Amino acid sequence: MEPLSFQEYIVSLDIASLPRVLKICSGVYFQGEAWGSSCCLNFLIHLTRQSSSAPAGHFQPSRDQPSHMSLKTFARTRPAGLQDMPFSFTSAVDLTVDGQVIPQGQPISLLSVARHEGQEFANCTTMGQDGQHLLCFPFSLQGQFYECSGQQNYTLSQVLQSEALRGQRLNCSALGRRSLLLCPVYEVQGIMHMRKEVVKIPSTLEVDVEDVTEESQHIHFIKPLMLSEVLGLERAFPVEAEILEGPEYPPIFENDWIPHLQKGQKIQIHGKSCDWRILASSSKGRKGSRHFLLSSTYQGKFRRRPREFPTVLDLTASLGKGKCLRVVVTKDCESTEEDLPSLSMGDRLEVLHLAKTHVCRQAEHKSIDVLLCSRSSGEDEDEESEQLMLPLHLEGGFVEEVSDSRRYSLPEIVEKLQLPCEVKVATKDSSLANDILGSFSALRLEAQITEPFLVTSLCEEPSVSFQIPPQWLDMTLFFTEEPAPSQTPLTDRSKVEELTESFYYHLLKLMPSNEAPPPRPHTVLPELQPFVFKIHLIPLPISHCPLCPSPNAHPRSLCRCPPSLGV
Repeated sequence: MEPLSFQEYIVSLDIASLPRVLKICSGVYFQGEAWGSSCCLNFLIHLTRQSSSAPAGHFQPSRDQPSHMSLKTFARTRPAGLQDMPFSFTSAVDLTVDGQVIPQGQPISLLSVARHEGQEFANCTTMGQDGQHLLCFPFSLQGQFYECSGQQNYTLSQVLQSEALRGQRLNCSALGRRSLLLCPVYEVQGIMHMRKEVVKIPSTLEVDVEDVTEESQHIHFIKPLMLSEVLGLERAFPVEAEILEGPEYPPIFENDWIPHLQKGQKIQIHGKSCDWRILASSSKGRKGSRHFLLSSTYQGKFRRRPREFPTVLDLTASLGKGKCLRVVVTKDCESTEEDLPSLSMGDRLEVLHLAKTHVCRQAEHKSIDVLLCSRSSGEDEDEESEQLMLPLHLEGGFVEEVSDSRRYSLPEIVEKLQLPCEVKVATKDSSLANDILGSFSALRLEAQITEPFLVTSLCEEPSVSFQIPPQWLDMTLFFTEEPAPSQTPLTDRSKVEELTESFYYHLLKLMPSNEAPPPRPHTVLPELQPFVFKIHLIPLPISHCPLCPSPNAHPRSLCRCPPSLGV
């Protein structure tokens, strides 16, 4: 087709034919942006007119201006076409058919359409002076025709969908007596190649376009997506996608599949993962601690290890509802409060609950938080225990008493133990080629993480999957039109993911913390002695200015003489 103005194209467009592909033949700047050379129209979102609201009345063709030049054009461009025959019309001029004259304005009823020797004819009737006459009009008959006044009313939607009515002047009683010529303005929604947002284009945009839908069947309009947006999509998986822009650095995992997530890499997204994860850290070694995310599908087993607590405050943070905590004191510690007890190495404590007590500080009674414990020396089992109150800021050494030799899976740890807890791998995961967790003497399981992950694989290795957290490792991609291969059993290579140190601390900031700040220890400041200063005044010699008019002697530095007069 020849290029048309965008407004002419939209007015003549059949909504049922959408979507259409357009080529923009002239550049234009709109709302501060440069538009590309092609776009794909998606659908008409709504239409507007210059008035503030759409008229509630109905429209009728005006008789002030004839529009139709042939019977075929008139019949086929009616809003209802030939679907509601018979219908009546009149001619603006006298018609002569087979020697019979039909005066202007006389109603004519179109009954049916017939075809003879390749030509179409309209079978019509009209009332003459001597009764009803049956007439056969060729569809090529030239004239100026109207539907009979008062026969048909049209809604605004019907007018805009009819090519014939859009070009006519119309009457609407709700808008006054004057005839109207409707000029609709549409807002068009479209997508553009490599553009994420749907663009909204007014039909009044001054640009020429060419419809290239038929020649562009092979063109696929790419709509970029963020991987995090895929989580919210309701679509069938697996699906194939191509990466447009890889994740931003620094990386979050120390593994061998993250370097593959670069521009141009094709991946298969198999769906959303239902697994949760445990944040774990190894004991400090020569190279420091290492940090991991353990999937709930990890098949290894763990044994509990005794936890260590450097202060009473750490004991308080480990209290759990319905959980019994017993510890052994590993070094002597004395309380700074005179009214509170001290501890000796070897004391066995059963941690009970938090409480408040009053202490005397500098002749003042103050209320402080304490941890109520039950103490026994551990030498005699029949010895009665002693209840004591420990201040939260008391520094010491405590080791948990553990007599549990059971082996726990990760789901059992979450269900029966309290995080954080200290464990050691008792049985490695046999599905992993190298279970690195078994090489550590201790692991601290810190918290459970339930963030969503996407099960993904590289197209070169579709059966080897890994899981990507889009909220931490986002990237830009698009869905390809290639069908995803049939689903095969997947080998999960991300049961244990090692975190980079920077991301580990970033992750700690993202996690909610219910821990209260540690209490400020009470310190008694020594009494300050007053300082005594002795000031000696020493008179300074005065040099007089001989030119100064001041009668009083004063230092030369205070002289008011101009610099040129000074000595």
